[in-house]
Amino acid sequence: MNKIEIIDGHDGFEREVTGTYDLDGNNVYEWNLYTYDGLTSIHFIDCEVEINLEDEDDCEQIGLTEDEGEEIYDEILTFVNDNGFDFIGEEFE
Repeated sequence: MNKIEIIDGHDGFEREVTGTYDLDGNNVYEWNLYTYDGLTSIHFIDCEVEINLEDEDDCEQIGLTEDEGEEIYDEILTFVNDNGFDFIGEEFE
């Protein structure tokens, strides 16, 4: 199993992609990536709770530091972009 897998998604101005992330071999989280108006958010799903990887308090709920959350956010975003789910929108200056 790869560390990051994509389950489903679509690119575009309102990009949405879902997948899984193997945190440590024991904990596999589903994640949702959503981009709208050039801003991207990525959340882990832990039962019914969404963990925002850019929020220190959220990350602490699953034992991650803020830096670890940001590293995972960057890993997932890069993986999504490298696998053809591009943000397609206006050019930002």
